[in-house]
Amino acid sequence: MLRQKRWSLWFVVIVSLIFGVGTAVAQPEDELTLSLSRDFGTGLATGIQGTFSFRVSGPDNLAKVSFYIDEQLVGEDSEAPFRLQFKTGSFADGMHTLYATGITQDGRELTSNSISRNFLSSSEANRSVLTIVVPILAISLSGILVSMWIANRSAKASGGSVGNVNGPFGGTICPKCGKPFARHIWGLNMVVGKYDRCPHCGKWSLVRAMHPDVLNAAVEALQEAEAAQNPSQHDDLDNENRWQKRLDDSRFDG
Repeated sequence: MLRQKRWSLWFVVIVSLIFGVGTAVAQPEDELTLSLSRDFGTGLATGIQGTFSFRVSGPDNLAKVSFYIDEQLVGEDSEAPFRLQFKTGSFADGMHTLYATGITQDGRELTSNSISRNFLSSSEANRSVLTIVVPILAISLSGILVSMWIANRSAKASGGSVGNVNGPFGGTICPKCGKPFARHIWGLNMVVGKYDRCPHCGKWSLVRAMHPDVLNAAVEALQEAEAAQNPSQHDDLDNENRWQKRLDDSRFDG
C-alpha cells in the first residue's frame, strides 16, 4: 500500500513537470523580441557605427510596432516582418537604449527587451577596427616571414636540391622561372588558384596544383639541368668511387 502511494506521488510530480514545461514554452508567444542587425558599417562588441536595422518578432496577431532609441520614437511598422532601418550618425555619440513596443489586433500592448549600444563616430570606429586588424596582420605577416625563413634554410641545407614538390597543398611549376615547387601554407587562396612565392626565383604568382606525373617530370628535367651545369661535382664523385674501388682491389690482391 505504501509503495502504491509512492508511485502515485511520483506520477503526480512527473505530470506536473510535463505540464509546467508546456506552459513555460507557450508563454513566449505573447512576448515581443527585439534584435539588431548590421546593414552597413562597424559593429565591435557594444560599439556600432553605420546603418543598422531593428527587427521584431512577436505573436501572430501583432498589428503594429513602434521603435524607440532612448525615449525618442524613431518610426513605426504595421506589416510583418516588422523592421526599421536607422543610421547611428543621426544620433549623438555615446550609449543609447533601443527597444520597441507593439499592439496586437485585440488591443494588447507589448514591450520588447532592451538593447544597449554605444554609437561611435567615424574616427572612433576606424580606430577600433585598426586596434583589431593591425595585430592580426602583424601576426600573419610574422608567420609568413618565419615560414619563408625556415623554407630557405631547408633549401640551403639540402644543397639546393629540388626536394619534395608534392606537398600537402599540392605542387606546381613557377610560371616565371619554370621550376617546380610545393605550394606553401602561407600562400593566399584565390578562386582560381593560390598566390604563392617561388623558392627558386623569389617571385610571387598565381599558381594551381598540378598532377604528380607532371611535377615528377619537371623535377627530373631540373635535376638533369643542374647536373649538366655542375659537372665538377660528378667528376669528384666518380674519382672518389674510382679510388675506393682501387683500394678494395688492392686488399684482395694482398
